[in-house]
Amino acid sequence: MASVLTVLALTAGTFWLEAPKLLRHNHIREFIIFTMLLLIASASYVLLTLEVVLPNPFIIVKWMVGWIV
Repeated sequence: MASVLTVLALTAGTFWLEAPKLLRHNHIREFIIFTMLLLIASASYVLLTLEVVLPNPFIIVKWMVGWIV
């Protein structure tokens, strides 16, 4: 449980350090992408720490770009 709290604290700290700069310079798109990637990475790490079985990400990528091939 301590590692989950540590990840959440690091996520909050990273957001606290980077978000104001992006908003101050009116980088709205970068702020949205940064927030989404930070949340995805934090959630993935928390799930892996709690030993939740995650699906293979290649299946999702194959589904998304399968129409190209």
